[in-house]
Amino acid sequence: MSQTIIKKMGLAGPGVLTAQDVRTRRNVRDLSFLYLAMLTALAMLLIAGAFLWSRLTVVNLGYEISKASTSRSALLEQNKRLKFEFMELKSPERIERIASGELSLVHPKGEQIINIR
Repeated sequence: MSQTIIKKMGLAGPGVLTAQDVRTRRNVRDLSFLYLAMLTALAMLLIAGAFLWSRLTVVNLGYEISKASTSRSALLEQNKRLKFEFMELKSPERIERIASGELSLVHPKGEQIINIR
């Protein structure tokens, strides 16, 4: 009975390795570890490359958005100026001033108006 208790507890005797995990030496000609390491390194490089590509894309799109926003604000300002100029050019006071000054047009008199029915 004491022998079974000693074996279960791992105390089989001096110099006996019962409860220890003993590993054998790895075969030098076995390249599976090298293949696994290369595959892992390649996967990490691909992941890092994808991350860098996505970050560069985000930064470039940010610059494009900034340029488009600046261009949009400049175009809105130009649109406001053109609307104001259009309203100035189409004002009745300006048209009457040009008609009377440059073209020498006058308002018709009563006898110059002919009513047509």
